[in-house]
Amino acid sequence: MSLLEIKNLCKEYNGVVPLKNINLTVERGEVISIIGPSGTGKSTLLRCINRLETPSSGSVIIDGEDVCQEGTDLTAVRKKVCMVFQSFNLFEHKSIIENIIMPQTDLLGKTHEEARTEALLQLRRVGLEEKAYNMPNELSGGQKQRAAIARALAMKPQMMLFDEPTSALDPTMVTEVKNVIRHLAEDGMTMLIVTHEMRLAKDIPTRVLYMDKGEIYEQGTPEMIFNAPQKELTRAFVLRITIWNWSTDKDGKDFIAMIASLEEFCHSCFMSRKMMNSCELVFEEIYSGYFMPLFDKEKTSSAVFILEAQGENEKLTLKEIRLYLK
Repeated sequence: MSLLEIKNLCKEYNGVVPLKNINLTVERGEVISIIGPSGTGKSTLLRCINRLETPSSGSVIIDGEDVCQEGTDLTAVRKKVCMVFQSFNLFEHKSIIENIIMPQTDLLGKTHEEARTEALLQLRRVGLEEKAYNMPNELSGGQKQRAAIARALAMKPQMMLFDEPTSALDPTMVTEVKNVIRHLAEDGMTMLIVTHEMRLAKDIPTRVLYMDKGEIYEQGTPEMIFNAPQKELTRAFVLRITIWNWSTDKDGKDFIAMIASLEEFCHSCFMSRKMMNSCELVFEEIYSGYFMPLFDKEKTSSAVFILEAQGENEKLTLKEIRLYLK
């Protein structure tokens, strides 16, 4: 039996339809990343699975039980399916270990000592045992997210849902969280991961869903979706996240915006801050040392720069430069 089966799932409110006829089967141990443009229903899908949102129609069957049926025990659902949010959702007035103990005693009926033992075990698992008695405001963003993952793991879920788990983190902290998710995948945890971080989307999952306009538009292995997408919207999306281009003219008025856009692109490619700064410095030197003199001599009216992100070694290739002469 599949762990999760979604049939004809729809969600509509206030004239907006974020989900349209979603059908999906998830086997035990699968790791699925969900990508696509913002506002296309990815997070809503996760929230419908663990019933933080009530679907308008359709079925969400978890371990053989349709959790959309009236009278469903939602607490029992959320014991099986735990969610990790982009904003961590830790109680700021409680220590890290208290954040992990509380749901175990309240929802699982464990004694305080049993819950404490489990909390320390899961904190050790995510590399945070030494931070057990710190307050959340004493942790970095990556540490907070790892603590949130430990809290979910302590509930012994059958499946974990990650809603943009790295979007609030800088690239160095992203690596911390990504490594934890990788270890969970190796341990056989079933996971659905909504993310805009494309390395996270393709490095760990066994399957990728591309969502657009409230539907699962295309799905396949990471190699299929990122290297050989079959459908037009998927191809366009993958091109946008692997290619950066910018057009500038001799006035150079948009130079700051150009560098900001390059920085955003580097961040989306999972680049470290050190490498990002190096890329920006090299690009600035190329631009000011070569192209600005061409503009000054009025030989060139505008230029288009095209960079391509390649491979796993934080590599950017200057793929093409187009010069427009007067």
